Amino acid sequence: MNKYHTLYSLSVPVLLLSLCLFLSSCAGEDITSTSQNSGDKTMVKLSFCISDGNQTRAITSVNENIVSDITVLIFDSNNSLIGSQYLSSVSAGTVSVPVTTRSATGCTIYAIANTGSSSYFAGVNTIAKLNTMYTTIASADALESNGSTAGSTGALMIGKAFADITTGGANQFSISLYHQCGKFTFNINPGSGVTVTGYQLCNVPLSSYITDSHVPTLASTVVGPPAGSGSYGSFAAVSGLTNTASFSKTYYIYENLCGSNINATSEALRNSSNAPVSSSASASYLLINAKGNGWSSTYRVYLGGMTNATTPATDLTNFNVYRNLNYNCIITLGPSGGDGDTRVVYQVISNRSNMYMGDATVGNYLYNDGTNGTTFKSGQTVGIIYSSELTQTQYNAGCRHGRVMALKNANGGNSNYWSSNYNSPYINHSSTGHPYTTDFKTSYGDVSSGYDAMSASRSYVGTSSNYAWYYCKNYNDGIPSKSFVNAPNNVGVWYLPSAGDWWDIMENLGTWTAAQKTTIISLRSSSLASVGNHILESLNGTYFSTLNSKLSAAGGDVIVPSSGAYYFWTSSENSSSSAERPHFTAEIIYWEGYDKMITNGYLRSVLAF
Repeated sequence: MNKYHTLYSLSVPVLLLSLCLFLSSCAGEDITSTSQNSGDKTMVKLSFCISDGNQTRAITSVNENIVSDITVLIFDSNNSLIGSQYLSSVSAGTVSVPVTTRSATGCTIYAIANTGSSSYFAGVNTIAKLNTMYTTIASADALESNGSTAGSTGALMIGKAFADITTGGANQFSISLYHQCGKFTFNINPGSGVTVTGYQLCNVPLSSYITDSHVPTLASTVVGPPAGSGSYGSFAAVSGLTNTASFSKTYYIYENLCGSNINATSEALRNSSNAPVSSSASASYLLINAKGNGWSSTYRVYLGGMTNATTPATDLTNFNVYRNLNYNCIITLGPSGGDGDTRVVYQVISNRSNMYMGDATVGNYLYNDGTNGTTFKSGQTVGIIYSSELTQTQYNAGCRHGRVMALKNANGGNSNYWSSNYNSPYINHSSTGHPYTTDFKTSYGDVSSGYDAMSASRSYVGTSSNYAWYYCKNYNDGIPSKSFVNAPNNVGVWYLPSAGDWWDIMENLGTWTAAQKTTIISLRSSSLASVGNHILESLNGTYFSTLNSKLSAAGGDVIVPSSGAYYFWTSSENSSSSAERPHFTAEIIYWEGYDKMITNGYLRSVLAF
């Protein structure tokens, strides 16, 4: 892939940690027994050597293999507990852990490190009970900062061995400890002219079984997080970067057994359409925001792509993230911004002046807690993000992300006039800095008149006779406010979109051929008269099909009808008596100036956040 490609390589050896543990009788220890009956007691000792840096609650590449405490559980051939021991402090060097047990054949020995508590396995008397135990973290980064459990001093590690224990025998067995979590190191290489502006690791499990007994034999089998399908979270988004050189980032995450898709046979096909989604689990992915000369892109890199065999191999159809694998992902961002790649949301950066680039992901749903994602959430979805650009006024007000289109039309159907009075106050005169939009260039350039009117608290915005302004401002689809909706300074406040807002909706959320995109870009800088002029023809109703599908899935109103035309009022004025309206049909798009007092236009609110 010459535009954008991701190479996954698994580091060798595959184990994050392999500590040799020995169940043994110590030299000079007098252990005797007169019989081999099942009730006989004997003592074995766990001996192992630890030397791996300073102890800490955090997990880093320096101390990820720390063992601070150890629990040993011995089960007989009936899977019943016959001996256990907890050692609260483990220092570097050779350590012996005495475990009182009895002689038995076919035993299963577990060694579990870093629980932080002698009572963590209280009540566990069978392997079946041990296999139902799981850990839960409050947020994605808690695993790295606090460990798997509340009292943990590091990464949870588990080892298992099978052995016969005999009184008077050597009782020396080798056990390897494996991490409960997996490790991902992303090496991001921007191509020439590419600047990485941010990244975020998304949709990682917040719960995980302690043992690996639930890992399916087949990659296609889905096993959701033990705490349920809602047990997913995302790391905090990193934004504001200006990286033009290669850099890396490491994460520690729980296993995500979300399944596979046989159609994802190449890197290019590991996209949102082929990523497995079920009622219990869904795939994890890394978002990377980058920009170049005239474009910005959001790259979606799905995790996994490897088997969990003894010697792991590449398997692009496999989206599972396995415990104890050390994934090393090399990501190269080509200079073209991934335009045309189905894993990339590509956006042409405008040539507007005094604009700021936010970190919002174009095409995502925005939720009312300020986060965003690809999935519609009932009762939480505010709208669809159509731009990551912000005006100077929006930035000054505290907006840092982008702009959003409402899911539904304001005030019902198309029987809305712009204003009931030609003599109502106007905003597009010389004193406000918003000229009449009499050509494509000024039409595209006016991305601020709607928001600026809100910011300036113009009286006509709150007057019901000024339909377009009033109903867009008061749009309410019942989604409760939380972290940003109706915040101070008009952050997250609905308003009547300017013509430039509709240009961005058309360009960024539409599906265009290369020739159509070239035409749009050339027209938006043209001084040719826009009124009544078609900008694109013979569209066959496909240019908003993806957007209409997203709107329909969210219970919203489509933008392009199957027949007829939809006209949407804007805040941009062509003259004292006419305002601009984008006119969408299945076959044609054109911009027009229309009489403000004729009741023939839909209203769709937007907001900046």
